[in-house]
Amino acid sequence: MIIQLTINGTDHQIEAAPGDTLFKVLRSRGYFGVKFGSEKGETGADTVMLDGMPVNAGVMLAAQAEGHKIATIEALGEHPEQGWKRSTGLHPIQQAFIETGAIQCGYCSPGQILAAKELLDRQPNPTEAEVRDALSGVLCRCTGYLKPVQAVLRAAAVMRGERPDWESGDWELVNWESGTDQFTNLPTTNLPTPNLPATQVRVIPKIIVAPKTSPYQHVGKPEPKVDAVKLAQGKPAFAADIEMRGMLIAKVLHSPHAHARITHIDASKARTLPGVAAVLTHEDLPRVAYSTAGQSHPIPGPLDCFSLDNKVRFVGDRVAFVAAETAEIAAQALNLIDVEYEVLETLLDTRKSMQPGAPIIHDQPDYIGFADSDPTRNLAAEIRIDIGDVKKGFTEADHIFEADYEVPKVQQAHIEPHVVVTYWDEDDRLVIRTSTQVPFHVRRQIAPVLQLPIKRIRVIKPRVGGAFGGKQELLIEDVAAHLTIATGRPVIYETSREEEFIASRSRHPMRIHMKTGVKQDGTITANEMYALSDTGANGAHALTVTGNTGHKSMAIYVGDGKYRESPNIRFYADIVYTNTPPSGAYRGYGVPQGFWPVERHIEKISRDLGLDPLEFRLKNALRAGELHPFSTAWS
Repeated sequence: MIIQLTINGTDHQIEAAPGDTLFKVLRSRGYFGVKFGSEKGETGADTVMLDGMPVNAGVMLAAQAEGHKIATIEALGEHPEQGWKRSTGLHPIQQAFIETGAIQCGYCSPGQILAAKELLDRQPNPTEAEVRDALSGVLCRCTGYLKPVQAVLRAAAVMRGERPDWESGDWELVNWESGTDQFTNLPTTNLPTPNLPATQVRVIPKIIVAPKTSPYQHVGKPEPKVDAVKLAQGKPAFAADIEMRGMLIAKVLHSPHAHARITHIDASKARTLPGVAAVLTHEDLPRVAYSTAGQSHPIPGPLDCFSLDNKVRFVGDRVAFVAAETAEIAAQALNLIDVEYEVLETLLDTRKSMQPGAPIIHDQPDYIGFADSDPTRNLAAEIRIDIGDVKKGFTEADHIFEADYEVPKVQQAHIEPHVVVTYWDEDDRLVIRTSTQVPFHVRRQIAPVLQLPIKRIRVIKPRVGGAFGGKQELLIEDVAAHLTIATGRPVIYETSREEEFIASRSRHPMRIHMKTGVKQDGTITANEMYALSDTGANGAHALTVTGNTGHKSMAIYVGDGKYRESPNIRFYADIVYTNTPPSGAYRGYGVPQGFWPVERHIEKISRDLGLDPLEFRLKNALRAGELHPFSTAWS
């Protein structure tokens, strides 16, 4: 059908299917400032203006927008131009987002800026609460919202004709410490801000013009993010922001079972569906064991993954890949793949996984372990570190405290999902354009998986729309790459929000047992941690994440006196396979899992002994200049 849309002041006649969303139509026309965050619009990354009101383009049919005025982030600026191919002037809101440092990854910034535009159009002098309410429909995983709120308040002041920043006279160089002392000693009544309303939060810019400094001096002076302008304008900066002729859409068939063997798979019906370019199963791909962990060579973990396998190990595991002309055809093809499973006993608890006689999750003969990996015990890795004489330390203690703690699985929830585009370039190289934190690791690790020499692979990492460790993986790059090799055509694979939760990565959940020996005066004589870490169905990052859990946290409190000189510390860990989505890297990389039980345990001990928690910590804490107790034990 043909629909009439007015986009950024220009009328368009657009051919669209009845089910096409406004998001799909806008992206197909090159409006890359409209971002995908979820199918249901929860993230607000797909925000556009419809007759001056913010709406989610991903949950609105394109036909519903007929007869309305649509504005995208590309419409803002002093001299707005259609699309992104011409530079535009900056709107005061965009300028404020740049100046205050409100743009971090920049993926949600267009949506936030449009939401702010609607607010300031109807309320030129908003309160902080009103700003927060206006931005609440656009989720931001990076900033914590403080800087975007400051940016909107700053833009509002500028648009009212006020000067949120001012100076008079020459500036003098003062000692920073004494200057701050003088400032903090002044009563607040002596710190007037005449150009700002007293009821408002003062907006401190991140970019400050410093008089008497050289224009070539950058060290020690705030600078705007190098790509802040293009991010504020919604120009193409991310992996999916690319147009390629003949690009196919990839989809993955995921397992409905947590643990099963594929006894039969028939993709013939899917392959004959018009519009399907390729269907791949484990029968079509080379069987190469690898690790998804984006780590240096040699990877400190087992090689227990395959692009496709005849066994599935968690709900969401891969079963088949499809590439088709449209996402709808690809989804239809997935439903035509006939799969028969032999359902196996499921292990969802690390304690059950370690029991004698438990089903073996990785029973494949080509499993490649690392160090103490033992797939027959469902053990991806183990750690055994003893420092000093722990047994003697407990014997010398007046009190022994033991407690158990649990740290849950947490998903990174970056607003930009995993996305990859693959294609052959003019030099017959396979180009992998991917939202990754580890482009060089991806290149090195994917070469044997694809059975291509590394010199024929080029990895491009555009702007990443949030990751927090979740993209420190070779996670989806092989999907699109295999399909490009099979078809010779460009392929894009962008995970859905559901796939992010069932088939991506998460923080390692752990059960942690703490045991601490303490003298009556509060001196720690011995400290022990045992971590039972759930690596899920694969062992990527298993050893290194869990190693940090003890290595970083158990070194904080070493004891005092002779125990400081020779601390008694034990850190044991078992990193265990279960039939749950794999764990992986997450901000903090295992350290939060250790810090939380250690600090909770210290609080419990100090309360039970009637000690001041701070004094108890300071008495036993590792001090500047002292040797890290794990420096000779951890390798």
